[in-house]
Amino acid sequence: MTTETSKKKKRMESLFSISHDKDVDGIASAAIVWRYARSKNLEHSLLLTDYGGFDQAFAKVAAMRNTLIVITDLGMDEPAMNHAMPSLSQAASQGCRIVWLDHHLWSPAAIKSLLSLENNPVLKVNPEYCAAEITQKVLMPRDETSKELATIAHDTDFNLREIEAASALTDAVSVIRFSALDKREDITESLKPVVEALAKKGIEGVWDSERGRFRDTLLQKQVAYYQKERLKKMKKALVGHCDHSIQGQLVRIVEIPSGVTTTDLGTFLAAEDNLELEGQRMPVADLLITVSQGGMLGFRRGSEHVLCNEAAKLFDGGGHPYAAGGEYGMYSDFDAVCDDIFLTLSKNTKWINQDQS
Repeated sequence: MTTETSKKKKRMESLFSISHDKDVDGIASAAIVWRYARSKNLEHSLLLTDYGGFDQAFAKVAAMRNTLIVITDLGMDEPAMNHAMPSLSQAASQGCRIVWLDHHLWSPAAIKSLLSLENNPVLKVNPEYCAAEITQKVLMPRDETSKELATIAHDTDFNLREIEAASALTDAVSVIRFSALDKREDITESLKPVVEALAKKGIEGVWDSERGRFRDTLLQKQVAYYQKERLKKMKKALVGHCDHSIQGQLVRIVEIPSGVTTTDLGTFLAAEDNLELEGQRMPVADLLITVSQGGMLGFRRGSEHVLCNEAAKLFDGGGHPYAAGGEYGMYSDFDAVCDDIFLTLSKNTKWINQDQS
């Protein structure tokens, strides 16, 4: 038997999980992976990250041997490839196997790059599902707790807002994450207790369904306060909005206040009942763009006449037709940012869905 064949057939000794730290989809995906590791008696370790932390996250895998590396709810573009592929290639050459489960849109180059790794890498990408659904179908197809977690993630990721516990968990993740950032604490360690509770018992591990509240009294109080303060901030943010019509499509830009997520603000501004200023009801925007104080852009659509992924491409981003992200860069003048974004969108109108026009 050759050395290469022996290396590929050696049993995986541990599982290293990398998932998105910003939302319930990433957290639920990580919990399902954790359940899979337990079912296979694999030593399990977890790292939660965002796209800005790819360099640090993937640097950890370069020294791993005979480890199953499972990445969930994280997309791959060219900048991400530069951070991830050298380390993944090194790990694969040392007997590791890569499994990447995601629902974002990948470029052909990124797909080819990952599938070129040694040791039979697995890549499952399907934008029709959330990442947790894909993770559950691939790793734990007959596990009822994993199905429940996937359903909860779907409710949040597709912004259905039909499951009380799912919406509350979204806010809990934001509360824990913002607190860790403010205190400069490790986000993985801060969120790990929630992921572990979900992995062991599903949503009942953190949520008391009979009482409609979190089992952790302190977390319940923190979430309630966060929800109250967030509403005030979002109403104030709307006052400073910028509107502009481009080929008949209403584009609205709103600056995200600190402590509010893109999803939160996007959901708030998509509801007509929230869009009242000085006694006047505003229409829902065809294209909503949120701008974070660090210059990151969020795109949400209010009608099928626009394609968010095409708009995001103009700002080095991507995503789905109904939701996407991009980057503007650091700025000091919000009005100037709005003018610049409107001008860019006016020059290239591929983001307007001609099939619906």
